[in-house]
Order: sequence, then structure tokens, then C-alpha cells
Amino acid sequence: MRSLQLSLALLAAMPMWSRAQPATTGAEKSDFLRAIVDAPALNAALRRTDAARERVGSAGRLADVEVEGMSSRMVGPMDERATMWEVNVRQPLPKRGERAADRDRARAGVSMAEADYALMAGEMAADTAMALAEVSGAQARIRLLETQIGRLDAVLRSVDTRIASGSGRLADRLTVQTRRASMQLMIEEERLMAADALAEAQGRLGLKPDAPLPTFAAPSPTDVKVNEAAALRLAAARADEANAMVKMARASAHPMTAVGVRFEQERRAMGDENTLGLAFMTEIPWRSRRYARSDVKAAEADRAAATFGAGDARYRISSAITRVTRAERLAETARRLSQETLSRLNAEFDAMIRSAGVGGMNQTSTVFETVELLEKATDTELQVIRADTAVSTARAQLWRYVSTSDFPSAN
Repeated sequence: MRSLQLSLALLAAMPMWSRAQPATTGAEKSDFLRAIVDAPALNAALRRTDAARERVGSAGRLADVEVEGMSSRMVGPMDERATMWEVNVRQPLPKRGERAADRDRARAGVSMAEADYALMAGEMAADTAMALAEVSGAQARIRLLETQIGRLDAVLRSVDTRIASGSGRLADRLTVQTRRASMQLMIEEERLMAADALAEAQGRLGLKPDAPLPTFAAPSPTDVKVNEAAALRLAAARADEANAMVKMARASAHPMTAVGVRFEQERRAMGDENTLGLAFMTEIPWRSRRYARSDVKAAEADRAAATFGAGDARYRISSAITRVTRAERLAETARRLSQETLSRLNAEFDAMIRSAGVGGMNQTSTVFETVELLEKATDTELQVIRADTAVSTARAQLWRYVSTSDFPSAN
């Protein structure tokens, strides 16, 4: 009995493994964002943004001048002969409002590409931070379970001592071994989950399997500037694109025109005849106006969709911020209640030891209750770890709504 009491005394101290997530330092945030912007996917998005900017220079283009030459030989019924040649120079003209609409569409394309880059950067930062938070939580659970296994080993040694002295039971040893095996399986599951999360984050960032990942970093709710969020920028860019498409559709209803100069010379036996004229060409927009009306309605629907998308983005941002607040409140409550629970478990443990010491409890009950107390303590600690992990993942989600002006420049 004495050896059991000594080994059980090791269980009386139950430290808190989990703690509140510390605030992210500026250096940690800078290192984290540098790893994000260096990712291959973001570099590809950045190049698409550069391509969209280059297209602005070719928007609203004028058609090239057209030159047409023609030569012919005429033989008349009285065997009169003449040589004719003709030169036409034409300049096709853009439809009214077409060039301005095309330039607006190109600029909207730049806004779309920049918003897509910002959205992708926020998504990648959020997903990576969430993976790091899950890894950190898994590692905390592994440390806790390994500590609890060490405590179970102490109980197991006490049981073995009693069995060797003839006062213990094999059933007590099997009970402790079963619980130990269950915890060992939980550790292996946590290690697998952490390895999978690390591999996913490394693949997302384009890192080699042996390359280190950046330290977890996440913004606070005060870092979120709603009007600069990538989702709102994307909605505004879509609205700009829709406005440009409305202008393009309206311009397409106008007829295409062209002006030109014509010079003709006819060489006859009696002398040359020169002709100089002006030419004008225009379409008859019978069909294009009907098509343009459909295009205008489609673009206006896209513009309305962008407006609703902006409203939806605002709701999602507000929800993400309040989610962080709720998670922090729950984590604080979990930490406070876990301290109280562990205090009660310690008191229950002390009472059990006293009862065992005066013979008020048999050896079998002592072993079973020790394992049960250890399970309760483990569950209490796991709840706190999960609550703190939830805070980290909720804060990680805020990367989706942080302005990319805080991100370092990509290579």
C-alpha cells in the first residue's frame, strides 16, 4: 500500500498544458507573410496582375489604315483600248463610345486581377495559419497524453509491486494497460494529423518536405479594415467590370463606319482621265441593337450580383470578427473552469488517498478510481487545448479580410 501511495502522489500535481495564445509579434508576422508571398501560386497570380496592367496599353485601339490597289485593262467593241488603275485608302472608325468602354474594361481587368491576388493571398495565409494552429494544438495534446502515460506507468509500477508481493490483482494491471494503450493510440492519431497538416501547408507554400514552416501568426480583430478587405475589393472590381460591359454593349448597338479617299486614273489614246473621290461606309444595325439590349441586361445583372456580393462579404467579415470574440470568451471560461475542476479532482484524490490509508477503501477501488481521476484530468486539459486551438483558428480566418497593403512585396 505504501508503494501505491507514493506513486499516486505523483498525480497530485496536474499543471495546465494549455494557455492563451500569445499576441503575434511584428517579426513573426513579417516572417509569416514573407513565406506566403513567396508561394508559387501567389507569384503566378502576381504575374497575371502584371499581364492585366500591360493590356491597358492596347485597350481602345484604333484600326490600321487600309490601302487597296487595283489595275485593269479595257478593250472596247471598236477595239479601243484603255489602262485603268485605282488606289483606295480607308480608315475604319470605332463605334461611338467603344474605345472608352474598352479602356474601362481593361482597367477593370486590372482591378479584378489585383483583387484576385489579394483574395488568394488572404486565403493562403488563412489556410496556412489554420494548419499551423492545428499542428500546435496536436503537439500540445501529444505532450499532455505523454505526460499522462508517464503517470499511468507510475501506477502500473505500483500495481506490479503489489502483484509481486502477493497483494495485487492481475485485473488491475490489465485496466491500467488498456487505458495506456488507448492513450498511445490517441498520440499516434494526433501525430498523423499533425504530419498531414504540415505536409499540406508545405505543399501550399511550395516548400520541400524538410523545409521549416514559418511561426504561426494571425491578425487581431482590430487589424481588419472592412473597406479594404479583398472580398470587398473583388466585389467592387466586378461592379467596375460590369459597368464597362454595359458601356461596351451600348457601343455595340452603334453602326461601324469607315471613311476613305479614292483615286482612279484611266489612260486612253486621247489622254488620261483622273478621278478623285471620297468614300463613306456604314453598317445598318438591324441585328446588333437587339443583341446589344441583351448584353446590357446581362451586364446590369452582373452589376447587381456584385452589389449583393459586397453585402455578403460584409456579413462574413462581421461574423468572422465576432467568432474570434466568442472563441476567446469560451477559451477564457474553459481555462477558469478547468482550474476549478482540477482543484476538485486534487481534493478528491487526497480524500481517496486518506481513505485508502485508513483501510476505508480496498486496493482494487483505489486503482480504478485513480485511473478514472486521471481520465477526468486529461479530458479537462484537452478541452482547454481545443478551446485555445479554436481561438487560433478563428484568428487565422481573419487573414482573409486583412488588407494586402500590409503584405511584403513579392519577388
